[in-house]
Amino acid sequence: MKVALIYKKSVWELFSNSKDSNVSSYISGRVEAREAFQESHQTQQNTIQNVKRTLSASGAEINMVYRSEITESVISSADLVISVGGDGTFLETSHYITDSTPILGVNSDPDRSIGFFCSCTGDNFEELFGNVDDGPRTTLSRIALKIDGTSVGPPVLNDLLFANPNPAATTRYEVEGQAYRNSGILISTAAGSTAWSFQEGLDPLPLTSDKFQFIHRGTRELFAGITSSLKIDSLTRKGKLFIDGEHYSLPLCIGQSLEIKCGQPINVIGDLEFKRSQFIQQYLKSS
Repeated sequence: MKVALIYKKSVWELFSNSKDSNVSSYISGRVEAREAFQESHQTQQNTIQNVKRTLSASGAEINMVYRSEITESVISSADLVISVGGDGTFLETSHYITDSTPILGVNSDPDRSIGFFCSCTGDNFEELFGNVDDGPRTTLSRIALKIDGTSVGPPVLNDLLFANPNPAATTRYEVEGQAYRNSGILISTAAGSTAWSFQEGLDPLPLTSDKFQFIHRGTRELFAGITSSLKIDSLTRKGKLFIDGEHYSLPLCIGQSLEIKCGQPINVIGDLEFKRSQFIQQYLKSS
C-alpha cells in the first residue's frame, strides 16, 4: 500500500524559527506560553512517530510531505492519504483529492484541537489502521466553483467566504438579481455547517446532504438559504473568495460572476456522524 502522509509543523517549530522580532519577544518573555508550545510540539512529534511506526510495521510505502509542499502527484499516486495535524491540515490536504482515494485524519494534539475531521489520535491510530478496510467511512459532499464559466480553485469541503479583503469595508454583490451591501456572503457545506456558520447562529445541515447553505453577513435578518446551486455577481472592485479558511483565496472582482455547484465528494475514513453528535451535545451543555 502506498500512503501519502501529510503533516503540519507545530506552533513551536514555526515560532522558534521566526525572524519576526515581535514573535521572538513573545516567546522569550512568556514562559508559560513557551512551555505550552513546547509541550504541544512534543505531543505532535510523538503522534507522527506512532503513525510512521505503525505504517512501517504494516509494510506500507510511506511518502511523508509537509502540508505546504503537497502536489497533485503526491496524492494521485497514493492508495491512502493520511493527514496528521488538525482540521486545517485535513482541509488543505483534501484540496488535492479529486477521486475516490480515502483520507484518514489523525489529530496530532487532541487536548488543544477539535479535529472534527480526524477519526483518531496517535494513541489509537494502530487500532484504527488495523481495521481500515472494514471500518466505517463517511462520504462528504464538496463544492465546485466557476468564475465566468471557467473552473477555478480546489473542491471546497468546509466553507467559502466572498468578502472585501478589508474587513472594515463594505462587500457589494448580487444574488438572483437582488443587490446586497454587507460584510460578505458565507457559504457552508453540510460538513462545514457545524463550523463557522454554526457559530453565526445557523442550524447544521444533515452531514450527508449534497446541498449547502449561505448567509448574508453583517445584516439584522438572520436568513439561511439552502440550495444546490448559487450564482454571485461581484460588485466589489477587489473582492476575494476565501476557501476553507485563510490559506487559499481567489480574486472575484467587479463584473465577474461566481457559479457554485455540488462537486466531487470525498471519502473520509471514520464515523463522522458520531463525532458530530458528540460535538453538538458538548456545545449544548456549555451554552
